[in-house]
Amino acid sequence: MAARSPVVGVDACPAGWVATVFDHDDARIETHRDFAAVADTYADAERVLVDIPIGLPTTRRRRCDEDASDLLGCRGISVFYPPSAAAIDCDDYETASEVHRDDVGHGLSRQAFYIGEKIREVAAVVGDDYDGRIREAHPELCFAALNGQPIAYAKSAARGRRLRRSLLADALDGADDAYEQARDDYPLRDVGRDDILDSMVLAVAATGEAVADGSLTTVPADPDADEPRIYYPPFEVA
Repeated sequence: MAARSPVVGVDACPAGWVATVFDHDDARIETHRDFAAVADTYADAERVLVDIPIGLPTTRRRRCDEDASDLLGCRGISVFYPPSAAAIDCDDYETASEVHRDDVGHGLSRQAFYIGEKIREVAAVVGDDYDGRIREAHPELCFAALNGQPIAYAKSAARGRRLRRSLLADALDGADDAYEQARDDYPLRDVGRDDILDSMVLAVAATGEAVADGSLTTVPADPDADEPRIYYPPFEVA
C-alpha cells in the first residue's frame, strides 16, 4: 500500500493516547502520555486524525455531531456531544450538566464530561484550527467507509470486532499482526482493544486509501469557516 509518509491516527486511551503510524509502508502502534507529546513526536506527519472534539459549542449542539449521528444511523449512539465551551471547565458533572443545558438546551452525558481533560489537551495544541495538519475524525464514519455502510454491530461485540478487524486487514497489509502486537505490548488497563481498532482505522483514513479517490469529506458538508467539522472518507448512504 502506498501510504503517505508519515500519517497518524490517534485515539484516547486509559494510558493517555494510542497512535497508529504509517511511515514508508511501515505500520506501528505507540502510546503517549499526553497530546502535546503526540504532536511533538509526529511533527513531520502529513496528516494526523484524532477522535476528539476540536471546537466546542456555545449556543447549540455542533452540527458536525448531529450530521455524523444521522449518517451512522443505528450506530449514531457512538457519537458523543461534547460539553459547551463554558461547561468544559466546570469541576463536577452536576454543575457542568446544568451549564451545558443552559447553553445548548440538552443534557450532558457523563462520558462526554469525563473526556474534558482530553479535549483541553488537544485544544492546547490545535486551538480552533479545524482544517490544519491535525484534524478531528470519527472512527465509526471511517469504518463505514471501509464497509460501504455503517456497521450495525458495536466494537464491544465479538461479531463487530471481527468485522472491523477484517476490514482493516483488507485495507492494510499486516493490520492483524499490528493489532495483535499492540495487544501483546499494552495491557487492557492501559489500552483497550477498541482504542487500538479506532486508532488504526483513523490512520487508514489518513492515508487516503479508504476510498478509491483518496479523498476526505466533512460533516457538515458545508461548514462555515469558523465552524467545527469531522473528517471522514465519503461513502454512499443507502
